[in-house]
Amino acid sequence: MILSQFDDIDMAAVAERLRPDFIITHAEYLSGGLSNRCMKLTADTGEQFVWRPQAASTAAFGLSRRDEYNTLCIASGAGLAGAPAKLYPEGLLNHWLEGDVLEHVDAGLAANLAAKVHALPLLGNAFDPFDKGVGYFSQLSTHSKTADLCAVHQYFQQHRFVTSLAMTTCHYDLGYYNLIRQPGGELQIIDWEYAALGDPSFDLVMTSLANDIELETLVNHYCQNRRIENVEQWQTYCQRWLPVAQYLGLLWFALGFELYGYDLYQERRDLYLSQLMEYVES
Repeated sequence: MILSQFDDIDMAAVAERLRPDFIITHAEYLSGGLSNRCMKLTADTGEQFVWRPQAASTAAFGLSRRDEYNTLCIASGAGLAGAPAKLYPEGLLNHWLEGDVLEHVDAGLAANLAAKVHALPLLGNAFDPFDKGVGYFSQLSTHSKTADLCAVHQYFQQHRFVTSLAMTTCHYDLGYYNLIRQPGGELQIIDWEYAALGDPSFDLVMTSLANDIELETLVNHYCQNRRIENVEQWQTYCQRWLPVAQYLGLLWFALGFELYGYDLYQERRDLYLSQLMEYVES
């Protein structure tokens, strides 16, 4: 199933749905969204918003705008994100954040932000990488479930594990592309749709992959930031999570290719599959 124009939702219908709370005078689709088709909206007051729909694609990836709304309420209170405007059954309306998206982040900044996210109050929705893998796999068509992909999926499901670390609030997509430097210099984190209560060492692995930062260096900065003494244990946990993160990436891109048909998704799926088959067979 390929979703036409990312679950193409009529702009006029969205504008009508937001009445009488907001009178929308202009709407445009935003580029860059991987799990949804978001819009930038302008109201008659001059206020600007982002509309994040609860659509077929978000459901396929197991995302909840209600969970995202609750997370934003917490993160905005800590100064890490903009406060949401309003939650609707059809989607989430957020205030537009002025500023520039970062082009890259170094290990020090990424570790600092991860530490701040992990210090947030605990979320009510939980994330388990292996359960998420089951969810992604269940959404795939029979055509996508090749023998190799099934072998990788079965391997990781049979080798589930947990660490001894306390669960924390995690972002799970803390990439430079989700960081905005505002005109006053403040740094804000956006796109909290994957945020959940989970293992902070797995979140570090995801942050490393998202920013192409060497994992060992990131973990060292993080432990220094949080004054963690058992650095070796965190390094061990992160290295153990690394292939699990790649396994989730394989399923995410496989599902994304089914939904959107982008060649990039197919290429990433095939790359992860090749790497993981070598890992499984070894």
